[in-house]
Amino acid sequence: MPSQLKSSLFGILISALTVNVVLSAGPGQAELRKLKLGDKMPEFSLADSNGATFTYKHNRKRVLLIAFLTANQQQSKNSAADIMQILAGLPDKAEKFDFFGVMSGPPKKDFLGPDERDSKVAFPILLDSQYKLWGKLGIIAMPTVLIIGKDDKALWIRAGHTFDFAPALRSNLTYALGIAGDGAPKKSVKAKAVNNTTVGARVKRHLKMAKMLEQKGRIDSAIAEVRKARAMDPNLVEPALELGGLLCRAGKGKEALDVAGKIKVIRRPDKARLLLISGWAKRQMGDLGMAEKDLLEATKLDPKSVRGFFELGQIYQAQGDKDKAIATYHRALTLVFGER
Repeated sequence: MPSQLKSSLFGILISALTVNVVLSAGPGQAELRKLKLGDKMPEFSLADSNGATFTYKHNRKRVLLIAFLTANQQQSKNSAADIMQILAGLPDKAEKFDFFGVMSGPPKKDFLGPDERDSKVAFPILLDSQYKLWGKLGIIAMPTVLIIGKDDKALWIRAGHTFDFAPALRSNLTYALGIAGDGAPKKSVKAKAVNNTTVGARVKRHLKMAKMLEQKGRIDSAIAEVRKARAMDPNLVEPALELGGLLCRAGKGKEALDVAGKIKVIRRPDKARLLLISGWAKRQMGDLGMAEKDLLEATKLDPKSVRGFFELGQIYQAQGDKDKAIATYHRALTLVFGER
């Protein structure tokens, strides 16, 4: 490949790779019409689609996580995916607890995405076709998720799915299970969603600032902002993935690989990003064979990954395979500009 053309390709692709999307946030809710924080959860009994019955009784000394969902609502699907990712990331030392989704009828096969269906975490659904439990609690919005403590009292209630849903749920669930970190709520009854919204808003601000700094080429400053976001909740996936990508952009492959090794993901897009970071970092460290393997899997999961094909081109060029290098560089350019 002529050096002038190669330089032009690199410049075009690197410029194109600075584009990204900023997610929006929204407020939460910390009470229902009939159940407030600190109130006792009423006893109930519901069956699942297979006829098995779950009965909730007082004085069980066991945490209950329960999510009221609607089959055709995207927010319910997003909540279910977040819940499964959080449960998959709980440490082995976590004590046993009960978890159920509640729906008016059996969910469709596509309610959970392919990554959630392949997860080792089960998502049992209880059926409440006559909305009896919904009525007992005063459920007025979907989705609504509750954490009931071992004392049978409502520890956390959230209606709707907003930016801070996952960190707020993780914080309160780990608190209820006795495995919380420093960022956990101090008092269970006062652990209202609004308190966690502050954390979510701060995480969002740091990520926004990091994106602005990245677009200005101030990568080290962007890394510092993402580190601040990650420090608020080390278990959050988005800041960790952002940090890994920025470290790769800074040429810090080993550090990026260390970050990637600690990230647990379930969703297909997150898996693609994680594999991209891993392959990108390994390419920087000279492990071209493993880098190619990760990047091929990443581009399979995300066929529109410009950076993925660019990094593959870098590998093939370093290996002296000009045909493959040209083909993958062309694929990356096509994704940016379309067919010509």
